[in-house]
Amino acid sequence: MSTLEARSAVSTTVTSFTFPLKPTTRLAKPYYYRRNGIYYMRLRGTGSTTDLASVSLKTSNRRVAMDAAEQLSGFVRAFHLENPDAAWNELKEHFRVVSSELFAAGRDGDVTQVWGGLHDSHSGFVGGSTRLMKSVADAPVSLSVLAPAITFETLSGLYLADRGQDQKASTLKETKICHGTISAALGALDMRTHSRADLVTLRDRLADGRMPSTVNKLLIKLSAVLAWSVENGHISKSYDKKLKLTKGLESKRKAFTQDQVGILVAYSNTLPETSWKRWLLSLGAITGGRLNEISQLAVGDVQTLASGITAIHINEAGEGKSIKNKRSERLVPLTDGAYGFDLAAFLRYVESRKTDQGEPSHSVKLAQIGYKTAGDWANRQAIPESLGNDHKAGLTFHSLRHSLATLMQVRGVPTTHAQAVMGHASGTVTYDTYGAGVPVEVIASMLKSLLCPVHSH
Repeated sequence: MSTLEARSAVSTTVTSFTFPLKPTTRLAKPYYYRRNGIYYMRLRGTGSTTDLASVSLKTSNRRVAMDAAEQLSGFVRAFHLENPDAAWNELKEHFRVVSSELFAAGRDGDVTQVWGGLHDSHSGFVGGSTRLMKSVADAPVSLSVLAPAITFETLSGLYLADRGQDQKASTLKETKICHGTISAALGALDMRTHSRADLVTLRDRLADGRMPSTVNKLLIKLSAVLAWSVENGHISKSYDKKLKLTKGLESKRKAFTQDQVGILVAYSNTLPETSWKRWLLSLGAITGGRLNEISQLAVGDVQTLASGITAIHINEAGEGKSIKNKRSERLVPLTDGAYGFDLAAFLRYVESRKTDQGEPSHSVKLAQIGYKTAGDWANRQAIPESLGNDHKAGLTFHSLRHSLATLMQVRGVPTTHAQAVMGHASGTVTYDTYGAGVPVEVIASMLKSLLCPVHSH
C-alpha cells in the first residue's frame, strides 16, 4: 500500500483527534519560491533556520503550483496531527515522499498557537469527513499572500545562521551592525517583491549624513545577503547591481612616492638597532603589512626557511593576535637592502628580544610599544619629521601599504603574486584557488627585483 493510500485509509480518525498542548515539532507556514521557472515549496520548523526541506512542484504554472502546494500542505498537516510526537526528520521524510492528492486536517480552536503556521490552513471538516478547500485553484494567488513577508531582517537572520561562523568575531559584530542599519531603512519591505527603485531609495536614505565609502560598505553587506538569498531560493532575484556610489570616494590615504619611502627607511636607520620603532617603519615599507599585523608579530613569526629566505609569518596564532580575514595569513619575504633595510641588524634585534624575555618564541612579541602608541608615533612624529616640507595630509603608516601595492601594479606584477604579498582576497574563483599557493621563493624573487633593481652603469 502506498503512503497516500495509507494516509487516506486513516484520514477519518482525524476528526476525533485530541490536540496535545505541545507537539514535538512545530511547523511554520510553507514558503513558496520559483527557480529557473519551476515552483518549489519549502517546509521549515517554526523558529528554526536549519530545519529546512524543499520539494519541486514540477510545474511552471503558478495556479497549478499553488494547487499542488496546498494539497501537499494538507497532507503534511494530516500526518502531523496523526503523529504529534514525530521528530523533524520524520516530518521531512514524509514531506519529501508525498507529492499528490492529500487530505487536510481540521482545526480545533486556534491550532496555529500550538502547532505552528502550517496548520493555519484553508482546510476544514465537512459532514465528519475531510475534504480539501481549493480556494487557491480558483484564481491567481500572489506568493506574498501565501507566506509572511520576507524582510531583510529575516534574510539577515538566515544568512548569519548559515555564514556567521565563517566570520571573525569582530567582523561578525560589524556585519550585524550594518545589517541592523539596512533593516531599519528597509523596514517591512518584502524582499521577494522588491524592485530596483526600492534599492535606489535605500541607497539615498543611507547616503543621508554618511560618507560615500560608508554607504558603499553597507551596500556590499546588502549585496552579500541578497546574493546568498537568491542562491538559496529565499528570493527569486536581486536588483543591487551597480548600486554603489562612485562620486566622493577619493581616499584620504595617499601613497608615498618611492623617494619618500626611501627617506622614511633612511630615517628609521638612524634609530638604534634595539629600538622597535626602527623596525616598525622598515617592515611596513618592505612588506606592505598593516600596522596591526606588524605590531603583533612575535619572535617565532620571523622564520628562516630551508631555502635560506627569511620571511615574516603574518597570522593570528597566539594571545591577542588578530588578522583581517583568512586570506590575510601569509608569509612575506624580507628583502635585504630594500630601501637600505639591514636584514642582519633586524635578526640581531629578534635574537635580543628572545634573550630579554626568556619565554617561548611564539609568545614573545617583537614590539616594545602598543599598537596605538606605534601608530601615533609613526603618523604624528616620524613621517612628518622625516619628510619635512614634503609631508602632506593623508600620508600615514598605511600609505606604505598603498605605495607597495601601487609599485607592484605599475611594474606589472601578476595579481596572484601581489595578493600573496598583501593578503588580499580576489573575489574570483581562479585567484582564490591558486593565489595562496604561490611559492614563497617566487615572491621573494619578485620583491627583490622590485625593491632592489639592478642598475646598469
